[in-house]
Amino acid sequence: MAASHRNISSAEIKTAVEHAYDKLRDTTGGKNADYIPYLASVDPKLFGISVCLPDGTVISVGDADATFGIESVSKVPTAILAMREYGAMGVLDKVGADATGLPFN
Repeated sequence: MAASHRNISSAEIKTAVEHAYDKLRDTTGGKNADYIPYLASVDPKLFGISVCLPDGTVISVGDADATFGIESVSKVPTAILAMREYGAMGVLDKVGADATGLPFN
């Protein structure tokens, strides 16, 4: 059976982003990482969602214009770009997969 595909409109994506924001904006669990001074100083009440669609349309809600440190989440798109450029094995050969055992710096 062939997979069926349905185009999702930007209006539907905007509705989904707004729904997620409304559902999660009052969540207060967790705390800012305090081992990086900048992250420790960010207002923990800030919350925003911003999505960039392939056509360049940007959908944003909440505090999406605030400056946020993206820290570890930036590793995912960086890894994708590296794997597109060098292939998975090329990245593994250059970076490896074992922890160094050294403290974070």
